[in-house]
Amino acid sequence: MNLADKVKKKRIELGLSQDELAKKMGYTSRSSINKIEKGREVSDKIVHKLADALDVSFSYLMGFEEKPAVRGIEVLGTLQRVETNIKADFCLYMNDFSMKEAGILKNDLVFFVKKKQYKANSIVCIQFEGDRLIRRFHEYGNVWVFRDARDPGHEIVCAKEEIEILGQACALERKLG
Repeated sequence: MNLADKVKKKRIELGLSQDELAKKMGYTSRSSINKIEKGREVSDKIVHKLADALDVSFSYLMGFEEKPAVRGIEVLGTLQRVETNIKADFCLYMNDFSMKEAGILKNDLVFFVKKKQYKANSIVCIQFEGDRLIRRFHEYGNVWVFRDARDPGHEIVCAKEEIEILGQACALERKLG
């Protein structure tokens, strides 16, 4: 598989559009990504940027290694680990339909990365009253709001100091069948 095919395959696996990948790489439009996926030659510097944006190694994109590195990621709150090539700090199974509006269904495995700051309207994992929940995050000054898609009237509203955000969603794996 050549660079163009690997980029397109990995972009689709991550659920990214060409526009989204372009933005992750600092481009203003998808045209550069489109050209790369059509086989245009690129510099090593761009391959490094692609590798970072797609969470794969430079060696994998260049064809020096056959497959992306596989590693075990902790399923939060269990002793279980899942083998994946997704670059994440931990993952969590979705246990209800509260995030259906975001395309996350019951039994999906959602992967998270720990960050110093979290973007408004992103999907996050929070620790709330002893439970680990997946919710959409909103910030209004010093107030944080976490929304549940099943019941729009049911929101968790709190001050920043009252709740812990464990990570921001970066990928998911859907359980088939």
